[in-house]
Amino acid sequence: MADPDDLERAKSVDTDNQMLSGADLSEADLSGVNFPYADLSDANLSGANLSGAYLPYANLSGADLSGANLRDAHLGHANLSGANLNGADLSGANMPYDWESVVRS
Repeated sequence: MADPDDLERAKSVDTDNQMLSGADLSEADLSGVNFPYADLSDANLSGANLSGAYLPYANLSGADLSGANLRDAHLGHANLSGANLNGADLSGANMPYDWESVVRS
């Protein structure tokens, strides 16, 4: 379950360069968030709802996105190096061109 402080921080600012490195946002409803260039490296987003999220150029390296809903999310140019997308719903998601070669399964 998401850390209440991390969740409040994530929802309090809807802008570029959101700094949420290492945040616990597991199972959080972040549908439609607008986080271009966000730093979500090593964040726990397992089971989170990120449907329709706008995350271009976001740093998701090492993030746990297992079981996350990324339906129709925009992840163009995002850094997914070492990210865990096991069981994530990527239906209609705009993914970086190299995403399959850098994620963990």
